[in-house]
Amino acid sequence: MRHLLVFIATFVLSTTALAQSTSVMIDDLTTTEVQAALDGGKTTAIYYVGGTHQSGPAVALGKHNLLSALLARRIAETLGNALAFPPNPYAPAGDPIARTGHMRFAGTISVSHETLAAVSRDVAISALTVGFTHVVMLGDHGETQDVIREVAVALDAEWASKGGHVFFIPVYQEGEDRMREILTALDVPSNRTTSIDDASEMMALDSANRWVRPDRLADDIAAVASADLGRQFIDGKVEVAVARIRELVR
Repeated sequence: MRHLLVFIATFVLSTTALAQSTSVMIDDLTTTEVQAALDGGKTTAIYYVGGTHQSGPAVALGKHNLLSALLARRIAETLGNALAFPPNPYAPAGDPIARTGHMRFAGTISVSHETLAAVSRDVAISALTVGFTHVVMLGDHGETQDVIREVAVALDAEWASKGGHVFFIPVYQEGEDRMREILTALDVPSNRTTSIDDASEMMALDSANRWVRPDRLADDIAAVASADLGRQFIDGKVEVAVARIRELVR
């Protein structure tokens, strides 16, 4: 019995170590494991911007962050040559002093465009400095897009002569376009697509209803939103991102 217990303990520990060492999320890895991944060709860094803001009574405020973490991991895994950075959880969501936009609602956290740009720039430079040759910037929040696009363009021009490249991928817009096509085919009014998108994606991520409250969804949203739709939306974003990145990173 003692030998059996030792074997089981050793197996569990070795399995855990293997899971950690093969993760594509850098915050799961040790410094040594990240360096080994870089040396092995995983030189593309995935930087995703999420956001923390109100989503009404039925969807948790962290929906963008939960989705960004999933998308970053799946994109990195599919590419095979990438590691994913922890998502940036804060994005512009209104003026906290004037209480505009999402800042009118409890729980919202907003940063200025300048703050997001500065943080995104520093993250990208950090990645390039330690050995990543390509940094890919994506965002799951509408107001984020122009900010990280401008940062990517500026940094790519600055680092190209040093062998580094920074790209913006419009996965938010192209993924949303795919989502709207699906919902239009279901005769969903255009002003309800975002609510159905948010609820469906959280349903796909959350079978335990930690981040979505189905009983609080408006009747017309509840009638359409589903985990299956959410998986379609998520798969579409992954496909768009991977295709775009493969066009740019060679």
